Amino acid sequence: MRSKRGIFWYSLGLTLLLLLPMILTVAFFTDQYQKQQLLRQASAADSTLRIEPGAQGIFPLLLVIQQEEPAFLLVRADGPQQTLTLCALPGSLRVNAPAGTTTLADCTLAAGAGRAAQLLCGTVATGESSAPALHYIAATPATWAACAGSDALVRFDTAALLTPAARQALGYGREPVAECTAAQAGALIEKMQGMLTGASAQADARAAVWAAFARQNPALLAAFPAGLRSQSARLLTDLLAADVSALEDTLTYLSTRPAPAVDYVTAETAKAKGGVCLTDAGMAAVRDLLS
Repeated sequence: MRSKRGIFWYSLGLTLLLLLPMILTVAFFTDQYQKQQLLRQASAADSTLRIEPGAQGIFPLLLVIQQEEPAFLLVRADGPQQTLTLCALPGSLRVNAPAGTTTLADCTLAAGAGRAAQLLCGTVATGESSAPALHYIAATPATWAACAGSDALVRFDTAALLTPAARQALGYGREPVAECTAAQAGALIEKMQGMLTGASAQADARAAVWAAFARQNPALLAAFPAGLRSQSARLLTDLLAADVSALEDTLTYLSTRPAPAVDYVTAETAKAKGGVCLTDAGMAAVRDLLS
């Protein structure tokens, strides 16, 4: 009897000795698998939270073309929405000033582009909202062309803005598409503006051509801040070095999107004493770009 009990316990002990390494091995690999799963989940969470530089940047800018009659282009680079929206403003646009009203062009010539940007923001601000922040960059047409790369080429369909008769008068009757470089863009804009009536329609010619450059040459967006740096001695701006770097991140981000939306909107105006003023629709369009 004792021998049978001894054999039983001996067999049980031997079995446990054989099974223990297997149990420990299974426990070890189970623990490793759980740790790997936790690492994968943590890695996935990190990749979800990682935000590309410029993806959250929003930059409203007032670009001023310094010439005998200054011209203005309101630009909004929006990283979250992946959009670049342009809106040309007439130089004759009336804005509120402490002593009454003035035009954007007169204000720029008398007090500078920075003051024009301030008065524009104050004009569109409402009792429910304060005046938004608006950076400005002012430069001559030649400097703007250098910032964009004077050899940058765009194909612009004049049929988008001009009537058949106007295109015929400019020599685009049979072939409505005009080709121009950044250095030639000013001349094309002036020719089209001469065929358009109304301050808003004439301003749209500038916005449409600039939008075509950004849409057809996305690389220009990423290169634009470098162009600003190279021409820093020839332009006026309130952008600091950190602002230009942040703008560069946002424009680079937009330029690498599969299909960034690049377009222009019209700031509708109505005739006013001494110039034009924004209509309710025009005020809303400008306010949206500055919000």
